[in-house]
Amino acid sequence: MILNKLYFTIIVFVFFITTLINAQNTCTLEVVVQGLENTKGQIMVSINKGPEGWPESNFIEQRFIPTFTVPTFTITFKDLPYGNYAVGLLHDTDKNGEMTKNFIGMPKEGFAFSRDYKVVFRAPKYDEANFDLNTPKKTITIKMQY
Repeated sequence: MILNKLYFTIIVFVFFITTLINAQNTCTLEVVVQGLENTKGQIMVSINKGPEGWPESNFIEQRFIPTFTVPTFTITFKDLPYGNYAVGLLHDTDKNGEMTKNFIGMPKEGFAFSRDYKVVFRAPKYDEANFDLNTPKKTITIKMQY
């Protein structure tokens, strides 16, 4: 009988420790977008976890938001595992699902990146736009560039 209780106690203890080790902390991320000029089209927002594909592919999540407010709008992502991320945003005014550019390749639509990276000649590298999620809730603010 004592041996059975001991086995049971060991099994419960191992189960408890395994649950703690495998528990994954998650974060609610609020992205506050500032400087939207109008409500035409849609907002496309994407999150990358790592530099592979950044900023054009390999998203862990991508959303198309047809209704939003100006000049400020908040997008909430829930249950993101702790880690390192980057956010890209496009104000897709013509709803074609991609950035529209002029004849010399300059964007004709608004865009923004996490860490408020200011684009001059190129999109940011992942390490220029990334940030850590390591708390239950985080809010970042990004400003649109037109």
